[in-house]
Amino acid sequence: MMLYKYVPFERGRQILEGSAVSFTRREFFNDPFDFPAYPQEPQGDPVSGFFANVRAWAKAQTWAEHTGILSLTRTAANPLMWSHYADQHRGLVIGIDAVAAGLTEESRNLIPAQYGSVIYVSRRLAAPFITPPETGIAVGSTYHFPHDHYEKLQRLFLHKPLCWSYEEEVRVVKCLKGVEAEPNGTPSGSFEIIRHDGRATCCYRVPPSAIQELYVGLRAAPEAANVLVDGAKARLPGLAVHDSFLETGSFSIGFKPYGTAEETAVAHANEHA
Repeated sequence: MMLYKYVPFERGRQILEGSAVSFTRREFFNDPFDFPAYPQEPQGDPVSGFFANVRAWAKAQTWAEHTGILSLTRTAANPLMWSHYADQHRGLVIGIDAVAAGLTEESRNLIPAQYGSVIYVSRRLAAPFITPPETGIAVGSTYHFPHDHYEKLQRLFLHKPLCWSYEEEVRVVKCLKGVEAEPNGTPSGSFEIIRHDGRATCCYRVPPSAIQELYVGLRAAPEAANVLVDGAKARLPGLAVHDSFLETGSFSIGFKPYGTAEETAVAHANEHA
């Protein structure tokens, strides 16, 4: 299951060098609508309704505080994603094998990748949940994927406004409770915590073999790209590296095997020898 991460150049370099991806708490998302929301519970009197809304708000806050999301997508050839998330085509797209990275494991992910397809909607669903769960769930403290709570998890973490549908987003959701206090890891796995400007970034290390593809933006600085590609190939022997170009006669991004200027010149000379 190959999924893709669009990133600015420097962030991509960090991923390639550290073989780590970051799980982001909702408070740092660029869309303020992207926040867990519970449906209102029908109540018979105003007082009960008030306390029901307080409970729903508290649960949503707890989920937001203790969960992190890794946002991926299904294709490396989305021009809008290149513009918005890969620094106007100056960045990179990194292809990750979700299975090899452990992102499909149901015991370590609150929502594994195979269940993480985002649902794009024009309005929030306010109706009560339909599917009755067979088990309880610890709000903000559940590390595994509880199948019988999938409807609830979809509403909380996988609903986004319809205008974002161009992203074709797939999410992996992990419980982050305890990751800063447990250097040896939690049931979600082991994280490296990087602090910058008052923000704690939770970096989840994946096997280097899980990083299998690299796409260089068509506006990336050539010299910096060559250095990055050489280093990435040395660390990741199985990495397939691609250069980007504009397809002729369409508004599409095309790819070809990456080659430095010297490699291209040698190949051109050999063709005409």
